[in-house]
Amino acid sequence: MLKKLQWSAGLLLFFFVLPVIAGQLPFNKQASTPIKQEKQAEEKQQVVFAATNSSEQSDLEMTKDLIQTKDPFQVLILFTHSHESYGPMVQKVSGKVANYDTQTNIYKFKDDIVNNFQSSGLQTDVLDVDVMELLKKEGKDMRYAYSTVRPYLANHLKEQSYDLILDVHRDGISKKASTITYNNETYAKIALVVGEEHPNFRWNTAYADSLSTAMNKLIPNISRGVISKDGEGGNGLYNQDLAKEMIIVELGGVENTEEELKRTIAILGKAISNAFASEIIN
Repeated sequence: MLKKLQWSAGLLLFFFVLPVIAGQLPFNKQASTPIKQEKQAEEKQQVVFAATNSSEQSDLEMTKDLIQTKDPFQVLILFTHSHESYGPMVQKVSGKVANYDTQTNIYKFKDDIVNNFQSSGLQTDVLDVDVMELLKKEGKDMRYAYSTVRPYLANHLKEQSYDLILDVHRDGISKKASTITYNNETYAKIALVVGEEHPNFRWNTAYADSLSTAMNKLIPNISRGVISKDGEGGNGLYNQDLAKEMIIVELGGVENTEEELKRTIAILGKAISNAFASEIIN
């Protein structure tokens, strides 16, 4: 009888400790791990969801949201002095040297600018107005160029907003002043001009400073810097009162070649992307 009781007690003890022993076996740990991970993932997802909908959303989550929802950076190009030209290019086409030309001029660079800018991820439009052709038809001289293009620009900006607006010109400086050599390649230098006679002056200057810095990071001293002009002896407005993000770009000088100008246009597009379009990611 005693042996029978001992055997029964031993059997009961075996069944009692069996779950404990089984819980220590490796295969059981492996089987339970995915369930635990799934639960943790679900809990983590719930926490992230709660944080996203909280007014105290983390800076990291906000940055991710901004990157995901940011629209393509949009640039508008216009040419107020559309017939400004480059001597070597005019001479190559017509055999003459001229600083202004109705056929071979800065306006003809619009496709190169658009293509290079788009290669840098910039959505680019052109205000397709040959301003100097309009002046000729209306019997006006260059003093009226900005007032002539103004209604076209103002009406366009009512329909479409932009992140950056560039009025592209050719400067009248010499070859030495307008050219830089970098890694055995020559480039046309750029100057950025802002007018002081309007409330947007400080905004325009801030954009110009950022762009100048970004260009010089790519090629040292390719930017001649930011030039501020008041109304005395100059325009002082340049239609920049129409937008806070508008800059005049002086692209090279009268003696720059087509190749030099195209190299600089590519650098300009990259600089805009680095300075403005990629600022959240960087």
